[in-house]
Amino acid sequence: MLTACTSGATSTTIPTPSPPAANGCRSGPPEAGVHNPDRLQVLDPCRHAAGIAVDVAYEDDGDYHVWFRVDPGFEYLLNSEDHFQAQPAMLAEITPDCPEATNPPDAQSAARCPKSTLQIPVIGDHIAIDGPWVLDVDHGWREIHPVDTIRILLGA
Repeated sequence: MLTACTSGATSTTIPTPSPPAANGCRSGPPEAGVHNPDRLQVLDPCRHAAGIAVDVAYEDDGDYHVWFRVDPGFEYLLNSEDHFQAQPAMLAEITPDCPEATNPPDAQSAARCPKSTLQIPVIGDHIAIDGPWVLDVDHGWREIHPVDTIRILLGA
């Protein structure tokens, strides 16, 4: 990818690292490997977020649902439906490692894919995640789905 930078009267085209250091998203379609992707409206194919995990649950479709209280500066990612136990929080879904070339047709098929190799946080972990920022049209909340990268940060 090329980025045009303008400095004064000169314009220079420079290569952008792929992926940039702050971009932990995979390349390709943001919904790749997700079952029933029509339920998700992509708001941004790659968004970064950070916060404290307040709930982590394994789901029947093989996903791990990670609800997290966003750090200051990330509140803009939320809408009025983003909450866990009546507190503002965002959902991040760590999906099974289904082949990216095809989307599983349903939750049962997704559950048969290999488990994710991403680190699964525990409640209280301070996490940084990257992935598609989507609107879950079935629930009305915004989330990161699927999580492309996750890091456990030091110091909660």
